[in-house]
Amino acid sequence: MSAQPAKESSRLSGGIVTKVISVVFSDFEDLSAERQTSITDTVTLIVRKTAHFLEYFILGLLAFVTANTFRKYNFFVRTSSAAAFCALYAVSDEIHQYFVPGRACRFGDICIDTAGSILAIVLLTSIVTIKKKRKSGEFNA
Repeated sequence: MSAQPAKESSRLSGGIVTKVISVVFSDFEDLSAERQTSITDTVTLIVRKTAHFLEYFILGLLAFVTANTFRKYNFFVRTSSAAAFCALYAVSDEIHQYFVPGRACRFGDICIDTAGSILAIVLLTSIVTIKKKRKSGEFNA
């Protein structure tokens, strides 16, 4: 998706935005042009940033699972490596977008991307920790 020029990217998210607006704002057509523009801009921002977050959430899941196949390293190293990989990938992705027509390199997107992957890694780490504690009898909930 990062290689898509701005027009293609906007067209893709625009279709989703239109569907969200039609579901959430049943009276959208009755609103003033100024209000419609405001709503469209807000929903577009939410859809685009949510897509960033979810893409990197999935990357975080996959990175965690992959890193945890390297059993010769301790759990902290494997988990930290997965998080570092995702953060570095987010940085490289934004730098790549800088060179795509109409796209930009945004620090905020790096933060959103990294947060998505970190949340996935934290959730999976929590699940693994709880399972280990239950198995060892330390945690009886």
